[in-house]
Amino acid sequence: MQYKKFIISSVVISIIMAIVNEVIFAVGDTVANDLLLDGTLNVLVIIQKYSWPVVTLLMIFALYKYYVTGSEVLADKIMGQRMVTSIAVFMVIIQCLPLVYAFLIV
Repeated sequence: MQYKKFIISSVVISIIMAIVNEVIFAVGDTVANDLLLDGTLNVLVIIQKYSWPVVTLLMIFALYKYYVTGSEVLADKIMGQRMVTSIAVFMVIIQCLPLVYAFLIV
């Protein structure tokens, strides 16, 4: 895989950010004492928590495209690699969104 270090570092960063968000937002669910801002933050935290099962399934499919069908068709291998890279970047963004939003509203 061409971008193996980038993909592994992105997955590690997303796992670290998930742990950091759990520690930070475990104290309370009110940050700004505003219903709209706190509701948006709660939605972002819920998306962050429940994105792991969906992304795991997508990552399995992308790795299937890369390793299994990509061994026979070059286009599937390229598409699988692009999918794995984009899923890793997407996970970093999703895991960082609640923390960035909390810093912006405070």
